[in-house]
Amino acid sequence: RGVGAYRAEVQAPPTAAVLSFGGCAFRCLVAVDGVFLADHSGLSPFQVEVPPPEDGRSMRTVVVLADNRFNRKTHPVHQRHYDWYQAGGIIRAVQFHALPTPEALYIAGVEVFPASLSEVGVLVRLSTKAVGRIDIIYRWRFDDEEGAGCRNLEGWGYLEPSEGLKRLDVPRAQPWSPEAPNLHRLKVAMVHEDGDEHLLDCTEVRFGLRTIRASGREILLNGEPLKLFGFNRHDMTDTPVMKYGELVKDVAVLGALGANFVRGAHYAQDQRFLDLCDVHGLLVWEEVLGWQNSIHDFADGIFMLQTLKMADEMAAASANHPSVIFFGFFNEGQSSDEGPAASAAYAAMAGRLRQNSMGTKLVSWGSSAGMDDKHLEHADVCAFHLYPAWYPTRKPVDMEEVQEIPLMWQVMADWVREHYPDKPLLVTEAGAGGLFGHHGPSDVKWTEEYQSLLMQMHFLAIMKNPGIAGLALWQFADFPIDQNVSSEEHRPRGLNNKGVVGLNRQPKVAFHALRLLRQGQQKVGGYSGLILPPEDAPRLAGKLKI
Repeated sequence: RGVGAYRAEVQAPPTAAVLSFGGCAFRCLVAVDGVFLADHSGLSPFQVEVPPPEDGRSMRTVVVLADNRFNRKTHPVHQRHYDWYQAGGIIRAVQFHALPTPEALYIAGVEVFPASLSEVGVLVRLSTKAVGRIDIIYRWRFDDEEGAGCRNLEGWGYLEPSEGLKRLDVPRAQPWSPEAPNLHRLKVAMVHEDGDEHLLDCTEVRFGLRTIRASGREILLNGEPLKLFGFNRHDMTDTPVMKYGELVKDVAVLGALGANFVRGAHYAQDQRFLDLCDVHGLLVWEEVLGWQNSIHDFADGIFMLQTLKMADEMAAASANHPSVIFFGFFNEGQSSDEGPAASAAYAAMAGRLRQNSMGTKLVSWGSSAGMDDKHLEHADVCAFHLYPAWYPTRKPVDMEEVQEIPLMWQVMADWVREHYPDKPLLVTEAGAGGLFGHHGPSDVKWTEEYQSLLMQMHFLAIMKNPGIAGLALWQFADFPIDQNVSSEEHRPRGLNNKGVVGLNRQPKVAFHALRLLRQGQQKVGGYSGLILPPEDAPRLAGKLKI
């Protein structure tokens, strides 16, 4: 670990510009033409405004210093104990947008918030120098022809960003859903009125018309009950720099498993992956960087400022993704503490994400505290984690504990119904490890067969329970961990081995079993029992009942 220096030369007109970073970790310092411009910490998309060159040069020099060392003083949002390998540097795309004038006049963002299945609220964010300019007007148009550009503004509507949220009816509106992921487009143009309309900037965004809300035991998408099934997923293979084809493959594999839901762990997701989820109708939980954060973190002003900033950046980047139905934060944080630091931190994060999403996302966090969580009043859904019959990993398998899995989840469902009758219960982590290629009896830990058995028990118990709104198994694919932090006892081979596919997406036994169960669930009269190896079925079938 240390500091890496990136340098690139960009041929561009001698005007102002905007640098867009998809992700740069841990701490990244940005300079252009020797002028320091930004200091960013965490893993979330961000933009940097670039002034015009003083000497009129047409070759711009961009330098990024990326520090991937852990430092509680300067970037406490990255911590050594986080349970995945935290790579540093530029891990997602960087774009250099040259503007047409020396003044930084541009549209910083266009956010579309569905108010119904035919109406949206549009919020246009402007660069600082564009705010209040009376010589600049703004035009908009829905679903313009592909490739039409922004030069011909005839027939475009007018809006005034200073008035805040603009309500607009979407012509020929088509709702978005997993079954029919229809998408609309909106263009917003910034025009300088100087006797003629001179185009300064134009932004096109894609969005979907859908509503999401929690009601009693259910999550309602477009007013209809929705049962979620899917997996947690880290955005990496053996590297966090993923090619587009690898993202396409992940979506295809999730589809083959019958998943309608993916929980992005534990940071803002690659925008290319979210674009694919929009197109393929895959529902997403996206969350702010964090893992098992403590009271010390919640009381740390720098940690909270950086975390709130990441929340703002994630919300702005993902505002228009209809696939993203949840915003999360503080995964497995110390939510059992009801002291002032934790209370203020959970209230602040939930309030910020709820405000930024304007009711178009549900807000929660993955809670390992479960029924001891003291802050569920701030959550739209109760999202619980539990790993029965797995930890501690050295303990031999106890089949009685395996048998109790349905009862454990029923107890939690009953507790949520009693204490939070207006909030659904969602299981956002449950699972077991299975070493890829390691086969053996279905009652021996670390075999693919035992992993399959445990995941099937969770699937059958939760998907058959009307008091639970859905399940995200931990996890989709094996991924690297930091071997300086985790032991071979808990993370053999330098991996978190709980994936139903291996590091390079080869299927394990659990993959095939869950796919068959999901297919059976979606058919009238389909099979809905355990799938065991022939050599284990006679011995175990009588011990396990769902």
